Amino acid sequence: MRVHYNFILILLFVFICNNTFSQSNKQDKDLMIADYMYTHLAFATAIKHYEKVSGYNNDPLIMTKLGDCYRMIHEVDEAVACYSIAIKEPNFPSYAYLHYAETLMTLGRYEEAKKLLIEYQNNNPGNRSVSNKIRSCDYSDSLIKLPHTGRIYFESFNTDGYEFGPALRNNDLVFTTDSIYNENSPKEDKWTGDDYYQICYTQLNNEGRAESEVKNLGNKVNGKYHDGPCTFSHDGDSMFFTRTNYSSGIIKNGPVSDPNHLVHLQIMVASNQDPDTKEYKKIKPFTFNKNSYSTIHPTLSYNGRMLVFASDMPGGEGGIDLYMTTIDARGKWTKPVNLGKGINTEGDEVFPSFNKDSVLYFSSNGWIGLGGLDIYKAIWNKEKHLFENPVNMGIPVNSSYDDMSFVEHGNDFNTAHFASSRPAAKDGDNIYSFQAQSVFLDLTIIDGVTKKELPDCLVELISKPDNKSLSTDQNGEAFTQLHIQTPYLIRVNRVGYTPVEIPVSTLDVYGNDTIRKTLGLNPNFKISYSAVVMDEKTKSPIVDPAVVWIEKEGLKTDTIKLATGEPIHVELKPNNLYHVYALKTNYYSKEKFISTKGIESGVGTTAIVDTLYMKKLEVGEVYKIDNIYYDYNKATIRTDAKPSLDQLIRLLNEYPAMKIQINSHTDCRGSDAYNIKLSQARAQSVVQYLIERGIAIDRLKSKGFGETNPVSNCDCLKCTEEQHQENRRTEFQIIAL
Repeated sequence: MRVHYNFILILLFVFICNNTFSQSNKQDKDLMIADYMYTHLAFATAIKHYEKVSGYNNDPLIMTKLGDCYRMIHEVDEAVACYSIAIKEPNFPSYAYLHYAETLMTLGRYEEAKKLLIEYQNNNPGNRSVSNKIRSCDYSDSLIKLPHTGRIYFESFNTDGYEFGPALRNNDLVFTTDSIYNENSPKEDKWTGDDYYQICYTQLNNEGRAESEVKNLGNKVNGKYHDGPCTFSHDGDSMFFTRTNYSSGIIKNGPVSDPNHLVHLQIMVASNQDPDTKEYKKIKPFTFNKNSYSTIHPTLSYNGRMLVFASDMPGGEGGIDLYMTTIDARGKWTKPVNLGKGINTEGDEVFPSFNKDSVLYFSSNGWIGLGGLDIYKAIWNKEKHLFENPVNMGIPVNSSYDDMSFVEHGNDFNTAHFASSRPAAKDGDNIYSFQAQSVFLDLTIIDGVTKKELPDCLVELISKPDNKSLSTDQNGEAFTQLHIQTPYLIRVNRVGYTPVEIPVSTLDVYGNDTIRKTLGLNPNFKISYSAVVMDEKTKSPIVDPAVVWIEKEGLKTDTIKLATGEPIHVELKPNNLYHVYALKTNYYSKEKFISTKGIESGVGTTAIVDTLYMKKLEVGEVYKIDNIYYDYNKATIRTDAKPSLDQLIRLLNEYPAMKIQINSHTDCRGSDAYNIKLSQARAQSVVQYLIERGIAIDRLKSKGFGETNPVSNCDCLKCTEEQHQENRRTEFQIIAL
């Protein structure tokens, strides 16, 4: 694995080796040199000496270290071969399982890696980073199968060396590479055997792709050893970058080391850019550099008041952590604060970068991912004052290899650059441009009552990156592009209507897609219903009644208790249907149906005023059952009669001793004999309906009266249709209570 983020370098090995090797004539010189180079991270040199040791391939410790060396210089196939030999021998180091598994994950061999990780975890419990790697193996197939969020393009300036750490400076893409030779720099890094890193730049075209030659950023920034990666203020006048700490030390004019002779890196601050040469005139160390640890990978927020960087300083979560510092009221950087367990793990968190709106991208090998370093996105929580809930960027940005240095070109996530060690046309790490696929919102707003399209609605798209407002056209439509991987709240307003809000998210939308939504706005007016409960005979208020209120055929039922003479007040919804009836012991109330369908929208209140009549239950009393209709010349109960009959069933169940007779009447049309027969059949069909729903047959009687008891006693030939309908009725009479 290529570990740019592992920032401890050895530049002193020659000086110390000469003193060490002379002290022992019996030890194998090549093994001593190899172990020393391994310990001091000169992996390319260590490989040469390990492979000279007699019988090295039978020694599990040597093979493990040799595997580590190959892994650290990104020769993973050779690393796998070494680890596979090491773990077959007795007494191999347990960490070989972990390193072997990490290398297999890089190659996408997740099932094999998982078995090794479980073995390692059994011997080393409690490591959150290892647990996440096991989960990564479980979720890898799901991550790989997710649709892609965009397309990536291999940049033409990549070489067979290493290019990584892209950053933006106005129209320049600035990056770190070991392929541009600097005469002031030694030629070879003992870690890799490659050249030292320098900071270079190239110009971008309108599509965000590199279009010009690569130029060195100059000798003021690029020094003797490693320089880069870097970050810039939004105007490009200030620059923060990583550099080998070589201002003084054990070797004159060489790197500064800690007591273990390990050289660290530090952050440098450059300013006063020359507009012609683009070189910086002033360079000074960052305030919080220390010789005992490294500070690396700075990234500056768009407003220049927050800096996030990586460090191995004491007190972290483990490995390399991300830290944050801000500008205080005096214009000074505050003491760095660890970003905490919401971002940092026991692994390494490195290569942070901000977009324009303070969304933080970073790379980690401690969170669930595809292997190696994966790129994650975290959003700033203003209330908690922290970054939280990192999200894996997924394929194609991430791979099973190291993926890092993700930098957006703006705040729309449409164009970005990042680096990766995945296999490509060139060896080493390479820089890729990323073009996000587009996601659009196609929104239609309609009147919730009339279902007609509503023009001139204000549509607000609220998200953490930014807010956007637009209006619906004459067809009630609004069309706009959305940010990728972003949750939204959509708020719609229009004069005369109640505002509506709905969530819309592109977090699970991949590739080119359009989210289509239709929203109904309810008119901003009220429909009120009020009624008093009265005795049908005395026309006086019922004492302490209750009212049952049913919405949408039983989906919602309320029972409202009232004081004597107190009216019920209910606010109704447009385009709805309600049932209402009163309750009182020893009283009967007919159910009423109230519809708001067809009530036109407007401003203000539409009031429905009503009276709910109740009739005392008494033996011999006759009660009309409303809404009992029959087809012409038929006695079959129609569907629209069932709600009224169900109310009668409720009454019979409430009074189990009650016995009734169903009376049916016809109008005067037809012969007397025919009408008697038809009315008897209709009365009996009601009785049968009640029996089928659990009412005992001995509680029910039926009688057909034909046309003998009209309510409207008009001359048959002169009766209006309304009078005929009034005479056609069904009643029940209480015969026992």
